[in-house]
Amino acid sequence: MERETFEIAKQKTTFDTSYYVSNSAIESSSAKALIEELFDAIRFHWGVESNNWIRDVTFNEDHIKTKAGNQAQIMALLRGLSIELIRKTAPKNFQAAIENLADSVTNLEGMLRQVKFL
Repeated sequence: MERETFEIAKQKTTFDTSYYVSNSAIESSSAKALIEELFDAIRFHWGVESNNWIRDVTFNEDHIKTKAGNQAQIMALLRGLSIELIRKTAPKNFQAAIENLADSVTNLEGMLRQVKFL
């Protein structure tokens, strides 16, 4: 896949070529369907990477120490749920959205109602 990226702060354009390997069988017979299938797979991959980045950087998940049995799994599930709920509101700044929700129960309740969680 060839990709063009424009970095606003530096006013610089870069071009990259990425190669992807998959163990999934390609089921599409037409070129258009094949392109769409590959595009969707790559898009899904970057969605996973985005979630991992939010977990690592925003939630600082790698540095959290838990001692009780399944506490780490429960907390990871709660962080995952919060990422998906916040993502449904399409925030421009994920960190700011988290801080806004953490600072106000009213804002948190409003967001949960907006995404039809409550």
